[in-house]
Amino acid sequence: MSIYLHSIQIGVLLFFVFLLLALIPYLIIQYRRYGHVNSWRFFVNFSFVLYLICAYAMTIFPLPPVEEVVQMTGPKQNLIPFEFVKQFMLYSPFRWDDPSTWLAGLKNFTFIQPFFNLLLTLPFGLYLRYLFKRTFKQTLILSFLLTLSFELLQRSALLGLYPRPYRLFDVDDLMINTLGSLVGFGFAVLFSRFLPDLEATYFPSSRVSLLRRFTALLVDVFLISIVGIFLPQPYVAQAVLLLLIPILFKVTLGQMVLKIKIDGKNRFRVLIRQMLFCVSFIPVGLEGYFLERSGTIPHEQLAQNYLLILLFLALMILPLFDLLVASFSKTRRLWYERISGTQIISQINLRKED
Repeated sequence: MSIYLHSIQIGVLLFFVFLLLALIPYLIIQYRRYGHVNSWRFFVNFSFVLYLICAYAMTIFPLPPVEEVVQMTGPKQNLIPFEFVKQFMLYSPFRWDDPSTWLAGLKNFTFIQPFFNLLLTLPFGLYLRYLFKRTFKQTLILSFLLTLSFELLQRSALLGLYPRPYRLFDVDDLMINTLGSLVGFGFAVLFSRFLPDLEATYFPSSRVSLLRRFTALLVDVFLISIVGIFLPQPYVAQAVLLLLIPILFKVTLGQMVLKIKIDGKNRFRVLIRQMLFCVSFIPVGLEGYFLERSGTIPHEQLAQNYLLILLFLALMILPLFDLLVASFSKTRRLWYERISGTQIISQINLRKED
């Protein structure tokens, strides 16, 4: 059991790495297509990825030392079907006519290993039916291919990284894993009526959430960092991407990617908006400056420096209150938009999406 838990822990860590890499692209795709991100579909999609990563982790990890693998002399494969039944009958203490042996039989390795192999792919069949709307035949084929990839990965000694396989290629695992997916498919058929309809989550929305705007900001920050590499001064990239382009086209490149834009009566209002928006980040820069300065200035100046640190920290907190207020308003307008008379609107064509 501890081996399984260790493998799952590795899978979860790998999943968070994947989440960091895939989250922004996923949000961009969802916002561009539908103008919103459905929380339930988000959970189902990424839980499926988490399941797949953990499933492969359980078939690969823990990785043994190469020296230990070299000394292995056991069989590399089992091509005899239903060998697990024979093992159960020979080595399990389970006896039909003796109820006192039933619990011991369930705890025996001859039952636990096949049972865990069944559970390993049960979620796969459930996801195929509920998330991907696959038929029974398609589930059978895809489930067999999944478990075959498990076994071939093991039989190939982890694609040749080891001198020989450190786990057994077992035809029984192919059958049990495939059966587990079909059981999961059956569960999905039975319980899908109690779960939200994923197709109903696909509807376009003209509402621009704060998360959508923040995603656009992250895209802008990424583009500024890339463009800044090729320019002598990073401030030039900021001026071009956050001031010049929005004034000319009423949209930043990040907003263009997310299919939103600035709605203002004229470009002067857009200029005011972008300048006030940039002012919001001045306290962040000054906070970093005075924090760095506190390690180099004379002792008698520390008290004044700490007061300035607290002052700019307070100024950094103020926009958070503004975000809180905006989250409860219908227009989601922030302070610099209220002053400039602008707002962010969606560019998604609802009629086209319908």
